[in-house]
Amino acid sequence: MAPTARSVIPLAKAREVLAELQIEEPLEIDPEAIAFSKGANVQEEPLDGMDGNIVREGDHAVITVNSKLTYDRQKRFVIAHELGHFFLHPQARQFDAVDAAQTTNFSETQSTEEYEANLFAAELLMPKFLFAPRLKGVEPSFDFIEELADDFQTTLTSTAVQFVLNTQEECFLISSSKRRRQWFISSPTRSFLLLNDTLIHGHSCAAEVNAVKKNSRDSKIEARFWLDGFQHDHKAYLTEDSRFFPKLDRTLTLLWIHEEI
Repeated sequence: MAPTARSVIPLAKAREVLAELQIEEPLEIDPEAIAFSKGANVQEEPLDGMDGNIVREGDHAVITVNSKLTYDRQKRFVIAHELGHFFLHPQARQFDAVDAAQTTNFSETQSTEEYEANLFAAELLMPKFLFAPRLKGVEPSFDFIEELADDFQTTLTSTAVQFVLNTQEECFLISSSKRRRQWFISSPTRSFLLLNDTLIHGHSCAAEVNAVKKNSRDSKIEARFWLDGFQHDHKAYLTEDSRFFPKLDRTLTLLWIHEEI
């Protein structure tokens, strides 16, 4: 789904925080330092059943990140996510916990607060003014998104989301599990609709990837496998790029709609 009015406040707040701190380069974006500057201390402790939490008291807070997490980029996102709650929901919760299922779900179908915290985190770590210029003239692919993730030290999921929300190309990002679509987002230029059926087509790249074959890309995927209105069209194609994540038992799929479709 395309970004809606619900994204305006979290994006604006993230940009306000970065402007106040005069952030100018990706390497200057340190979520722990940002938290400290705003009255939120970050600590690491072993946590059960969660990746992190925030305990707030007035204008101050303690953000705890699960010390069992081994992926530093996920830790950065957890801190940024909890900062989203700190800035956006001061009256809603004095305590909030987050897990991987929430930080990897960018669907509006999850709770408003979690959705907004994810959008805030993505914009804080990958601000549009630094991120969008890098996308000009680049074909959508997970290889390029991985390069962006390295530049900004961010997770592949959050980087892919930020890519789709900022690219001028027509794209979809789809998260699926066990060949069922869980959530999706689309670029602002979207002119097509996904199929209502959430079952992933058996001849798609998403159906092909697994714990052994984790990556698959094909520029000759029939549009009818994914898009509404092409059910009897065998000559319209799109590019599909899919990645499988064994730990999450989840597949991320990037769809690029060619102009000639």
